[in-house]
Amino acid sequence: MKERNPEKSRLAILQAAENEFAEKGFWGARVDEIANQSGLNKRMIYAYFGDKEGLYKQVLLNSYSKMEEIENKLVLKNLEGIELVKSIISTYFNFLYNNPNFVNILMWENLNKGKHLKEIENSSIERKSIKYFINAIEKGKTEGIFNKDIDSYQIVLSMITTCFANFSNQYTLSRLFNTNLADKDIIEQRRHHTTKLIIAYLTNKGEKL
Repeated sequence: MKERNPEKSRLAILQAAENEFAEKGFWGARVDEIANQSGLNKRMIYAYFGDKEGLYKQVLLNSYSKMEEIENKLVLKNLEGIELVKSIISTYFNFLYNNPNFVNILMWENLNKGKHLKEIENSSIERKSIKYFINAIEKGKTEGIFNKDIDSYQIVLSMITTCFANFSNQYTLSRLFNTNLADKDIIEQRRHHTTKLIIAYLTNKGEKL
C-alpha cells in the first residue's frame, strides 16, 4: 500500500475545512463532512489538529496569513504617499474578490464575537504591515502630502473596513440598490470610488485617477 503524504493530507484537510467553515461557521460545520470532502477519515483529522476547535483555529490563522502575505508583498514595493494608498485599496479589493472564504470566515467569527480569535496568541495574528502603513501615513503628513490633522491609525483602519464592507454586505446592498455588487465591473467602480474618497479626505482635494 502506498504511504500517504502527511503534508498533502494536512493541506487537503485544511482546504476542505476552510470551505466547510466558510459556508456554515464553526457551530454549523461538521467534521464528518470535512473528512468526506478531504477524502480522509476523522481519525486523521483529530491526529493532525486535535479536535474541531483546533482545526478551526488553524483555518482562522491561515486566513490571516493569506492577508498578511499580500500585505508584505505590498510593503516590499516601498511605495509612499498617494501611490501607497492607491495600492493598499487595490490590493485589498483584489484579495477580497478572489478569496470569498476569507470574507465569510471573518463574518462568522464576528458573529461569534471573536471567541476563537481571542484564544489565539497575539504574536500569531499581529501584522507588521499594519504598522508600516500607519507609519507611511505619518511620513506623508510630515512631508506635507497628507493633512496634518489626519489620524493615521484611523485612516488605515478605515481603508480596511471600507474595502471589506463592499464584500461582506454585497448581497443585502445589491438588493437595496437593485444592482449586483458581486459583478466585477461594479467592484472596479467601487474600488475607484473608495480610492478617490480616501485620497480626498487625506489631501482635501479629489485626486484625478
